[in-house]
Amino acid sequence: MKDILKTLVFGALFAVPFLTLYVENDYFFPFITGKNFWFRILIDVAFAAWILLALLDAKYRPKWSWVAVSFGALLIIMFFANWFGVHRESSFWSNFERMDGYVSLLHTFLYMLVLGSMLTSVSLWQRLLNTSLIVAFLVALYGLAQYGGLVDGSNRIDSRLGNAAYMAVYMLFHIFISFWLFAETKKKALKIAYALLAALFIFVLIETGTRGTAIGLAVGVLVMSGYIGLFGAQFREFRKYAIGAFIVLLIGVGAFVAGRETPFVQNNQNLARIANISFDDLTIRATIWGLAFEGVKERPILGYGQSNFNYIFNQYYDPSLYRQEQWFDRAHDIFVDWLITGGVLGLLAYLSIFVACGYYLLIHPLIDKKDTSFTVLERGVLLGILAGYFTHNIVVFDNIVSYMFFAIILGLIHARVAEPIKKIAHRKVDDALVTQFAAPVVGVALFATIYFLYMPGMLAAGDIIDAFREPSPEARLEAFKRAVDRNSFGHQEITEQLSQMATNVSRDQAVPKELKDEYVRYAEEQYDRLILEKPGDARVHVFYGSFYRAIGAIDKAAEQMAIARTLSPDKQSIIIQQGFIELSRGANQEAHEYFEHAFLLDERNLEAREYYAASLMYNNEAEAAILLMDSEEAKQRFAKSDFLISAANQAKQYDFMIDLFKVRTESNPTEAQNWATLAFLYFEQDNNDEAIATLQTGKATVPTFGTTADCIIANIEAGKEPAEGCSAQ
Repeated sequence: MKDILKTLVFGALFAVPFLTLYVENDYFFPFITGKNFWFRILIDVAFAAWILLALLDAKYRPKWSWVAVSFGALLIIMFFANWFGVHRESSFWSNFERMDGYVSLLHTFLYMLVLGSMLTSVSLWQRLLNTSLIVAFLVALYGLAQYGGLVDGSNRIDSRLGNAAYMAVYMLFHIFISFWLFAETKKKALKIAYALLAALFIFVLIETGTRGTAIGLAVGVLVMSGYIGLFGAQFREFRKYAIGAFIVLLIGVGAFVAGRETPFVQNNQNLARIANISFDDLTIRATIWGLAFEGVKERPILGYGQSNFNYIFNQYYDPSLYRQEQWFDRAHDIFVDWLITGGVLGLLAYLSIFVACGYYLLIHPLIDKKDTSFTVLERGVLLGILAGYFTHNIVVFDNIVSYMFFAIILGLIHARVAEPIKKIAHRKVDDALVTQFAAPVVGVALFATIYFLYMPGMLAAGDIIDAFREPSPEARLEAFKRAVDRNSFGHQEITEQLSQMATNVSRDQAVPKELKDEYVRYAEEQYDRLILEKPGDARVHVFYGSFYRAIGAIDKAAEQMAIARTLSPDKQSIIIQQGFIELSRGANQEAHEYFEHAFLLDERNLEAREYYAASLMYNNEAEAAILLMDSEEAKQRFAKSDFLISAANQAKQYDFMIDLFKVRTESNPTEAQNWATLAFLYFEQDNNDEAIATLQTGKATVPTFGTTADCIIANIEAGKEPAEGCSAQ
């Protein structure tokens, strides 16, 4: 039985690194959900088998270290923080988009614990790290294929992870894993291979364009090389490498900063992103951190619980954030995030993990000169990765990838420094008790966990995708109903996708009215249920109000937006929607007041400026509207706005419209309609010469417009209506 259990444990532990290659396209959020569900399943399998193995064999039983204690303290504190937080279900289970929450934190701890208990030799750790390095090489190759345009991808490499920041931290870990294995191997061929892999991973990291991680890499390498240079006297060759790397890195960083304006750097999008870092880039982060601290004042001890930052973001929303994502669910700083989610106690517990690692790697060797847990080289690499990861987290937040490899690093440290727990280290457990009682109980618990806790979410994530793939609206609705009936933690995302589908169906003339009504009723039911599940969430009310507005239920839309406004008073996107609702009612003055308020919250907001200008046109205040076009940026924005142009046309502000259409013809000269409209506006101003000249220019610019342009010119010269008998081209 021991052999079977060991096979299960090691198989699951070694399978985890392969999850970075796994993308489940049949699940909603394919880069996130599949990896996370299977991470949880693999860890549960490993943990269940490890419990039984530890009962049978004392050498696999858990050991004590400050690393495990500090992480355990974080788990205890976060359990209570989540239990007493704002929305308990989100705190424990998160959602499909993030798959974070307490469940992920718990599985990260279990991964670390089982790794630290099972991988008790240098060779086992080398096998795991080499396995992960092979997987990272494949992930990097796919990233290079994106870089070379061989497979689809953005300008920033994200490979099989779906997010450039996630890819960057994954490469960061494996750069230092390459360094670790380079330092441990004595084979020259392997040293060359590890060095080449490190170089490859560094290149890929740079091409993710993730600035915080690039800085983290520099900090990590400086810490690693500095430590080895100071304390690595017995490793003369490596000490030379370390000192050389330290000097080269300093020179390289200096040269990069000095040459950041050169074409070589600026013509490379990702190098330019890194080179153009300035303190101004932290302005947005600082604003978010500022409003986060407003929330901390209300719950300083245990915070709001995990996955509840959105409540703070909405309540204390700063209008200067109008250009940013409107539904921030993280503070984008791991330390502020822990302060928000777990309060002062949660942040201290999280930081204590790094303190514990620092104690074993820095302090204890100075106290105990006989400490042989790590060599100087190993300490240097571990300090480097922890410093790099710590730096990276200043402007980013954790995800499944960083959790996995943070657990591996912690597990490695724990395995080297942990001491047996006397009370359980030598206690004999009857084999029959394990095989006849413990094994069935653990097996049933494992099955129940997977079937009742994970399967509903996995099936619901698949149902959402099925809903978009089904050919008929009836089948799509049934797929959504199946997803809802799973009673998973993805109810909010299911409801949002359902309402979008209901909106599309309600506009489809081919769909029977009875089916349209059923879609609307079902979407309403789910939103009403969601409001009860997540009271006080502005996003729910905004999406509900937007749904009502899209289907023409204006009064209900106004009601939901008013509730959302009470929950997020200064968010311009909500106020603007209220303005459009009033326009739909024909209440131009009320709409004007909403648009004006949104604009005055931050006059740099071009969207609010555009809508405010339009409302002024509708309220016969054209001069005030025109004065709002006080910059080239505003002029470009106004020129693109059909809404504003329609309002100006209604107000007969043809000179203003001429200015806007001049911009349109300059920015989009191949659009024939722009030339035709500009010519018509000149005609309305009794300026036939300019109208004809505009048509001649349009004809020369857009050859297919020639016949229509000649027809309009002939009509103008003949004193007829310009478009009479002329078809648009």
